Amino acid sequence: MIDLLPGPDRAVKFVCPAESAVVFKMCDTKEDVESSEGFFKPAFTHQVFGEKEVIFGYKGLKVDVFFASGTLTQYVKIDYTEKIGDGSCEADNILQLLSDITPGGFTTDYVEFMGALEKNRKFHPPGTLVESYTKNGKTFDVYYSTFEDEKFREFHNRLQVFILWYIDAASYIDDEDPCWNLYTLYERVTTGGETTYRSMGFLTAYSFYNYPCRTRQRISQVLVLPPYQGSGHGARILSTMYNHVSADPGIYDITVEDPSENFTRLRNFVDTVKCSKLTSFSPDKLKLGFSQVMAEEARTKYKITAIQSRKMYEILRLRATDPANAEEYKAYRLDVKKRLNRAFQKEKKAMARQRERLTEEELKALDATKTPEQQHEFLDRSFLELETEYRKVIERVAAFIEF
Repeated sequence: MIDLLPGPDRAVKFVCPAESAVVFKMCDTKEDVESSEGFFKPAFTHQVFGEKEVIFGYKGLKVDVFFASGTLTQYVKIDYTEKIGDGSCEADNILQLLSDITPGGFTTDYVEFMGALEKNRKFHPPGTLVESYTKNGKTFDVYYSTFEDEKFREFHNRLQVFILWYIDAASYIDDEDPCWNLYTLYERVTTGGETTYRSMGFLTAYSFYNYPCRTRQRISQVLVLPPYQGSGHGARILSTMYNHVSADPGIYDITVEDPSENFTRLRNFVDTVKCSKLTSFSPDKLKLGFSQVMAEEARTKYKITAIQSRKMYEILRLRATDPANAEEYKAYRLDVKKRLNRAFQKEKKAMARQRERLTEEELKALDATKTPEQQHEFLDRSFLELETEYRKVIERVAAFIEF
């Protein structure tokens, strides 16, 4: 791939944006492969084609990547109208670039892929079935696996390629490490007495030691493939993981590694639904303030951390607060601001410890942010931002039926 575009104008015409050239498709049959419908695009291409996210050396480029819907066997088809060949520049080796990030391999042979689709009909998910649910007349299964299962390890080699296309700055996990726990989601389709499975997404979590004799689960990656997004499947796989982990007394709680904004919203929704079922989070108790009883019940029942349970308390208390009651709303606002101010004061103390390392200009800039008016403005702004996010969660919970 190129870091800088070649100089000649002719060469520049052979630069294609990778995000418009590359498309994916899940296939069950030959007709799926030959149809022009059902394609979906990657969210990111820089981890494959470089920071500029371009492919050099082609005009009219199309990179179609087909997946057998269950096994995720890949077939790559590349078409273009013209390829650079004047000897001054070399076109990107697309197949090599794809091969470098595809540990499960792929084929470029159409006939071979047709054979893979036949085998796909007999695919059965590896691992242990931990939950099944129905939605809009369709059936879905969640399986739990570890890398001790050789069949799953082989399947995961094909599954994990999606993270480079859909999770920014993602990297493959070590399948030699026994501490990984994986949950995979499938659509189960039964037609004419034959049952097939379509791979939909996954969640990965890592087990850490927690003193003195337990472990913590840290969620690392969660992905539902684009054809299945927007239907609540992310919430279902996360809720399934909670339920599965909660049954294990040896696990202390569940944390999250560097969550994105989208995942934070998903987590807040799932945790709000779960905490709303707990006795300590009943409306009458919410108005008395956050308590250690709440934190402990959320942890023991669903392995929710203390920091996260405090957030759930704030969301559920907002839901229980009468907007027409000025005193109720004021009490809620002050309670949240008190928590925000504690975090703000901690940050100030940390900054104060760094004063001796700052330049005169940096000290002036730091002191300029310490006026009471600016602190008040910071707390007001932070509260309003939180309230906006919390109300989005509340709206989603109100429309929610059941996990």
